[in-house]
Amino acid sequence: MKREAWQRIFRYVFEFVVAGFFGWMYEVATVYILYHRFDNRGILHLPIIPIYAVGAFILLAMLGERDRHPVFVFLFAAVVTTAFELGSSYLLEFIFHRQFWTYRNWWGSILDRSSVISSAIFGVLAVGYFYWLHPLSGKLCDKLPKAVCIGFSVIASGAIITDLAISVAELLKNR
Repeated sequence: MKREAWQRIFRYVFEFVVAGFFGWMYEVATVYILYHRFDNRGILHLPIIPIYAVGAFILLAMLGERDRHPVFVFLFAAVVTTAFELGSSYLLEFIFHRQFWTYRNWWGSILDRSSVISSAIFGVLAVGYFYWLHPLSGKLCDKLPKAVCIGFSVIASGAIITDLAISVAELLKNR
């Protein structure tokens, strides 16, 4: 089905928000389970971790929208997102002069910047993205009124961009 530009924008913004929020929930839950404390994870003030959304979009660009077997999606995503996590950790450390995460004490640690466990979790999240979130965003953009989709896209994008600008400025100031 050919979608209008506003529908495609809505899908990407909606998926960015939801994937980033699920990433934030995973991170917060992991820290709580391991260390018994709440830690507002990520660089943003919003409960969104952009690296999860960007990872989902990388997978979408690589795999397309064709129907693929969930086991293939899981394995492919585990490999690609692990490479993305490793590269992102080095890039962020280079830019901000600090390490944002470590898997030093995790079983199956990969260079202390990823792990076999996190790779498996990323694979599960990717299956959820391709079989739940991406189809859901398509249904929503077809059913919701144009004004709602555009309004959500503008407000959510504005909030994320503003938060990103503030957060990056704070990180650069504190490096």
